[in-house]
Amino acid sequence: MSRHSRRFVRTATILAVVAAGCLIATEPWGLGVYQLLMFAAPGALLGLGASWMAHAAKRAEWTWAVARRSAIRGAIVLAPVLTFIVALDGNARPQRLLVGFVYAAWLALLAGGIAGLIPRRASP
Repeated sequence: MSRHSRRFVRTATILAVVAAGCLIATEPWGLGVYQLLMFAAPGALLGLGASWMAHAAKRAEWTWAVARRSAIRGAIVLAPVLTFIVALDGNARPQRLLVGFVYAAWLALLAGGIAGLIPRRASP
């Protein structure tokens, strides 16, 4: 398989998973897909924070291009996840919904820190 074909298959798979996540996140609670836009900004911020923490040990590798890619990926991938968590938590315990947001932010920073501790292979 050529590099172009692999990239196309990988992109199509990621888009299918994100679309399925959007459907799964919105369907049980009657939300519309357009309402996921509300969670794009927190997703971008969590993606940016996770990237920053992942590069904390090697600050020279963290550039604004890496930050931009991380924010875009966070906005695309984390929006359905955040929607699902908020809808699930909001239905179960509406009085503690804000605490869930705070826990999610700390969890994203912790996950980024752990990702930063995992050694990566040097790119050729």
